[in-house]
Amino acid sequence: MTQKFKRRNYFIDKVVQGRFIAGFSAASLAGGVAAVFCFRYFAQKKLDATLYTMRLPDVPIRNLLMGEMVMTTILTALFVVLLFVITARLVFARIEGPLKKMAGCLAGITAGDLRSEVKLREQDEFQEFAEEVNNMVQTMNSRLSHLGFQAEKIGNLCNRAGEEENVAERIRHHLSLMKKEMQVFKL
Repeated sequence: MTQKFKRRNYFIDKVVQGRFIAGFSAASLAGGVAAVFCFRYFAQKKLDATLYTMRLPDVPIRNLLMGEMVMTTILTALFVVLLFVITARLVFARIEGPLKKMAGCLAGITAGDLRSEVKLREQDEFQEFAEEVNNMVQTMNSRLSHLGFQAEKIGNLCNRAGEEENVAERIRHHLSLMKKEMQVFKL
């Protein structure tokens, strides 16, 4: 029988998504506002220059401000791309730190240090994931401590093998407890 797991959204946190969307929406809005003011500035300069010259330019009226519109579009696009890059760097900086801490902790666990613990600041992302990793380490530590205790008992019984009765039976008992504990690990 397969075990059903409740899906958890460690990496799709609503708060993180909200910040991400809000940051890019604010950058887009700032780009729109910058486009309006930039076009107004360039158009006013062109119109003032046109009004105070002795002759009108020889272009159709629809093309009178085309150069200013193209210039505004280019400047605004560069501005919005710069804002997007800054916003993305800020969002990823909030994600990168906690992930590096967790990677360091997992490297310690891989090296055999079961005292490792992921310690994140209160405002850091991935708090739930860090708690799950810490719970996993505590559970493994508890199970391995129990196995060590059983192995120590068996060692003590082996040292007193000739002095006491039922030593083999007690060793079998401790071995069965160890086997039960080892069945949790899928090797």
